[in-house]
Amino acid sequence: MDAAPATRGEAEAMTTTARNPDVARVPPAWMSWVPRLALGWATAYGLVRVWFATGHAPEWKFPGGDLLIPDWPSVAACLVSAALVVAATTWPRYRLVIGLLWAAAAGWVAVSALALLDVVGGLLPGLGIPWDLAGMLSRIGALAGAALLAGTALARQRQLDPTCFGCSGRRQSLTSTPRWAVAAAWIAVGGCLLRLAAQAVVGFDTTPHAAGLSMLIFEGGFLLAGIALPLLLVYRLGKVFPRWMLLLPGAGLGAGITAYFGVGLLQMTAETLQGKVAFDGIDLPQSFFWVAVPAYFVWGVGLAVATYAYYLRTRKPCRRCGRR
Repeated sequence: MDAAPATRGEAEAMTTTARNPDVARVPPAWMSWVPRLALGWATAYGLVRVWFATGHAPEWKFPGGDLLIPDWPSVAACLVSAALVVAATTWPRYRLVIGLLWAAAAGWVAVSALALLDVVGGLLPGLGIPWDLAGMLSRIGALAGAALLAGTALARQRQLDPTCFGCSGRRQSLTSTPRWAVAAAWIAVGGCLLRLAAQAVVGFDTTPHAAGLSMLIFEGGFLLAGIALPLLLVYRLGKVFPRWMLLLPGAGLGAGITAYFGVGLLQMTAETLQGKVAFDGIDLPQSFFWVAVPAYFVWGVGLAVATYAYYLRTRKPCRRCGRR
């Protein structure tokens, strides 16, 4: 015998389904227009990348440009993205195409990783981080494409099971915090503390950021995001906060830190294998970067995993079929 709905939202969703039994099997409108927007984005952004690649790019303030890949490879990435959207429209039930769409969305997030510095530099201009309007707009364009590709993948994924287009009839929820989420939260804390330890070894006065109020706010946010936030996501004290106050920063910071320092770690490894010096020109020992960058990456991954568990544990019932 099924249990009674646990929440008011679940009861309302089930009442709606009972009044109209077919509501869960009607595709929402966004499933038709998101793929079209994704194809339009790939075309328009691809033309912008061609314009940049042919010598018309503005003078970027970040070394290396607006994205973490050169201009012509970014043009190729737009072509691949467009081809995947067309393939997903032509063969909507091919799981391989859906998986490649998710991978393409993740790739665009990764190459736009400098957006993390846009956010930090914009919120705390006193740190001295270069702020580049043209570069920021270009990275926002890339992230918009990532969102559209992910939306296309989600639409096709939900269409594999027409039981409910709101959740695919395969919603995964958690009734309590699993051990793997607690472990991920503590791994994130460990990564933050390891990063602090690396800074302590070389000296806290060696930071490239300017001192002042912005630096104090940054350090406070650093500790909140590295220690308080991961633990609030998995322990009971976090329940006193509104869901969005933990979910939004957890997802944003988890994805941003993972993407930025994940790409940085790959670049360090590639430069080392080529006999180059990573972060050449910065007056810090190489050992510092080989501790700090992986520590950041571990922190980001742990935070992202803990946030995902929090999302599963606090998600609301499907509005169409009432499933949690």
